[in-house]
Amino acid sequence: MMNRIMRFGVLVLGLLAGSVAGFGQPAGSGSPSAAELKKNIALVSSKGEEDGGLLIAKTARQVALYLLFHELSAAEAKKLGLYLSVDSKDAAQFRVYLFNYHSGGTRGQVNVPVMQWKNQAGQLFSYAPALEAGFYEIHKLKSPGRKLYLLLADEQGSSRCMQRIAYVVELKGNYLLLDAPAFDQSPYLSLCDVPMEFDARQQLLRLDVTEFDFYYYEPQSEPYRLLTRWGFRSLEATPRLALKFNGQRFSKP
Repeated sequence: MMNRIMRFGVLVLGLLAGSVAGFGQPAGSGSPSAAELKKNIALVSSKGEEDGGLLIAKTARQVALYLLFHELSAAEAKKLGLYLSVDSKDAAQFRVYLFNYHSGGTRGQVNVPVMQWKNQAGQLFSYAPALEAGFYEIHKLKSPGRKLYLLLADEQGSSRCMQRIAYVVELKGNYLLLDAPAFDQSPYLSLCDVPMEFDARQQLLRLDVTEFDFYYYEPQSEPYRLLTRWGFRSLEATPRLALKFNGQRFSKP
């Protein structure tokens, strides 16, 4: 299984290059009991990264294994210490469950997502991507012949940066593809203090740049250059930007 570490907890515009594909983890022995899972999630919440993150990674894998065999309602997830943050509410039932811990520093709460979906036969699949993002919204994108979903997330990067994240994933049979080149050849967009809203009818992702730290980022920096490429001129002239989804990717209308 190809897996590339993706951590959004950095003060940069994340435009990930390369091929990343996630797919359902093979069924078999080793699936944790509900009691074991609840215990480990509670330990993560209290201990955080004390062991270098080993318990966090192990617990994420355990959640993924558990989700291969269980569909959890919001109430059932809560009993385990999980939070059902998004649900596509379509045949694929693409869902994201979160557990979290405190960073012990300026980041505050850190969210760890685990994803679950169904194939056309109704078989459950799950995947624990190595990323930190508090996904809170999902939209199925209009893309003929493909199942593309836009996920929106917030994640505290530091005391001076709330990262706003837009991530496009694709379901293809049994597979969850994490490398759809939706944003300038990258599957995701991450900006400090730039709230994002998606207009599903018009397929527009709206960016509010009024709180973006233009004093921190130099004009030659990648975040600044990307905003300029998408139409930013000045806070007075272009306080808000919009990206249009054309069936394959987001771009300037």
